Amino acid sequence: MKFIITLLPLLLLASNPAEEEEVKWIDDFESKEMSEWHGRAADFDKIYKINSTENSSYLSASSSGSDNFILKKTKIDITEYPYLNWKWRAKTLPNKGDESQKSTCDIAASVIVVLRASKWRPQSIKYTWSTTLARHTFSKSPYAFWPSRTDIIVMQSGEENVGEWITEKVNVLEHYKTLYEKAKVKSKDIEAFAIMTDSDNTNSLSEADYDDIFFSKN
Repeated sequence: MKFIITLLPLLLLASNPAEEEEVKWIDDFESKEMSEWHGRAADFDKIYKINSTENSSYLSASSSGSDNFILKKTKIDITEYPYLNWKWRAKTLPNKGDESQKSTCDIAASVIVVLRASKWRPQSIKYTWSTTLARHTFSKSPYAFWPSRTDIIVMQSGEENVGEWITEKVNVLEHYKTLYEKAKVKSKDIEAFAIMTDSDNTNSLSEADYDDIFFSKN
């Protein structure tokens, strides 16, 4: 009986839902597989590849005149996990890239929170490493027409930190509330996450690396 009494709390603990996760991972690229990622075009794996060092793996993107991106379906409530964390390293900036203009809308690196993945009414927030736009610039994609919407927030700009790994952390919930003029949000699931390094409009070369992408409570 003593064994049963001692074991009972453990059984109850095992039967309860697991303790809520502190983070929700998008990818750390350590599996060296991209089976959960899908590209705009079937040959996305020629642009987006996983590279490895002795200590870790990361996603490497190299675009030469391409507008391909990769996307992973997910469901994360940003009221519970408001902070997006990631590391990136721009290596080559597209020539005169300016993501606010159609003619030069190319970016060395961008991570995209897809708020709604609808084919006809997509909504997203795009965090970029811009060639020419200043840090903290808020803009909109020139390719998103109502009712679709893509808001752009510039995190890094120009050559200053090119070649260096930069760690970023943003409050997506606060950005969503500001951009969509929401005083209070009870619940808001994102539907997908995308990564884009492109260079089709400038017809140049664009290169960047990405790693350790996750949402956190704080």
